[in-house]
Amino acid sequence: MYGISKTVSKLFGYITNPSFGTIQPALKRLEKKSFVKSDKFFTEGGKPYFYYSITPQGKGFLVDKLKSKPSKNPIQLFPEIKIKLTCLDILTSEDKKELCKVLKAEVLKLKTQAEAILSAGDYDDNYTGRMVLDNSVCEYKNMYDLIERLEKNAGNS
Repeated sequence: MYGISKTVSKLFGYITNPSFGTIQPALKRLEKKSFVKSDKFFTEGGKPYFYYSITPQGKGFLVDKLKSKPSKNPIQLFPEIKIKLTCLDILTSEDKKELCKVLKAEVLKLKTQAEAILSAGDYDDNYTGRMVLDNSVCEYKNMYDLIERLEKNAGNS
C-alpha cells in the first residue's frame, strides 16, 4: 500500500492525496470485484506485505470509467477532467478523441455560463465575486485549450 500511496501521490498529488484509510478499503472492493489481484509475500523478518496488480477485467473497468460521462457538478468536474486527461494514454486513439470532444463540450458549457453571469451584471457590486468568476472563465478557457491540444495529439498517436 505504501507503493500505491507513493504512486498516486506522484501522479495525482496535484489533484488528490488519499490516505491509507481510503486506499485499503478501495483495494479490497476492487479485489472483491476481480479488478485487482493481490499476492502476499513476507519480508526477511516475516512481516507480510501485499503486491497488487490490475487484472484484464480491471483494465476494462478503468477504460469504461475514463470513457464515462463526466460530472455535471463544476466542483467535481475539474479534478475529474484532470484525472481523465492524466490517464488518456490508456485509451485507443479513437477513444481519446471522443473523450476530448465530450470534455471540451462540458468545459465550454461552464465557460459560457460564467460569461453570461458576468455580462448580466449580477456581480457588478461584488468586486471579489466578480474577480473569482472572471478567474473561473480564464480557468475554463485554459482547460479547453489544453484538451484541444491533447485531442490534436491523440490523432498523431
